[in-house]
Amino acid sequence: MTSFNFAEALQARICADLEAEKMAHTPRSRRDGDERRRDELLEAQIAALEEAVADAEILAEQRRQEAETAAKKIAELEAQIALLQQWIRCELSSTITDQAHRADPQSK
Repeated sequence: MTSFNFAEALQARICADLEAEKMAHTPRSRRDGDERRRDELLEAQIAALEEAVADAEILAEQRRQEAETAAKKIAELEAQIALLQQWIRCELSSTITDQAHRADPQSK
């Protein structure tokens, strides 16, 4: 997929729309071969822009899904970290208590 500049696409679409509107008011019988070829080129450009926009929308949805997946993974990891921290605090507390009892057997 190629990179896509939305501003350029919008500008090209506006120009194409303006040109198409102008051509719509010109009877086909008065159009020469160059105008017809220009119409065909404009239609091809519009089709290419519409395809690029569709590709960009697909890519945006993929990125949104990736971000959502990453956010869920972060939440899971944070929950695991919190459990590990709690476990470590309990273990440290138990170790300190055990050491205190060994150092002063009378304290039991």
